[in-house]
Amino acid sequence: MEAFDKYLKQFPHYTSKVFEDILPFLSIKEIDEGEYYLRIGRISKEIGFVEKGLLRLYYLNDGKEITNCFCKENTITCSYSSLITQTESDIAIQAIEPSKLIVFSYSSLQKLYEKNLFWQQLGRLAAESEYITTECHNRFLRDLSATDRYKQILKEDAELLQRVPLNYLATYLQIAPETLSRIRKKISQT
Repeated sequence: MEAFDKYLKQFPHYTSKVFEDILPFLSIKEIDEGEYYLRIGRISKEIGFVEKGLLRLYYLNDGKEITNCFCKENTITCSYSSLITQTESDIAIQAIEPSKLIVFSYSSLQKLYEKNLFWQQLGRLAAESEYITTECHNRFLRDLSATDRYKQILKEDAELLQRVPLNYLATYLQIAPETLSRIRKKISQT
């Protein structure tokens, strides 16, 4: 819970009362490697804070898995559109490593919105962050070559490359695993 409290402290108007207010709504969910936090076709009813581990969000395109996000320690995860609309999710959230999440329900968040302005601001900032992340990833895919995409991850989040299986990384970069192998080999030789 300490990591979640620290996460909340980065937002404006945080007070210790804010954390006390959410404590009764929190629970722990442990997910083994390969297991799902959310499956495609299910309705997202909760928000997860990744205390430990690594998850991937993916969707299906013509039956092929396309990874669009990795969620690691100290990040929030959910199918945001499914959560907000309470409709079936078109994304799945799967653990890549054994993971521990602190979870709270969307209905609990709605109650907290009414209780304290902090939660409304957090909800707005989370929505803005989700939008920015999606826009940046779309630009990443559209504007950079496959080699440059890999180099950017190498530069900005090299640790992720050690934790993510190559087949998932290839779907995130939207290239074939063989292409990723060639890119990695070429970069290692320079």
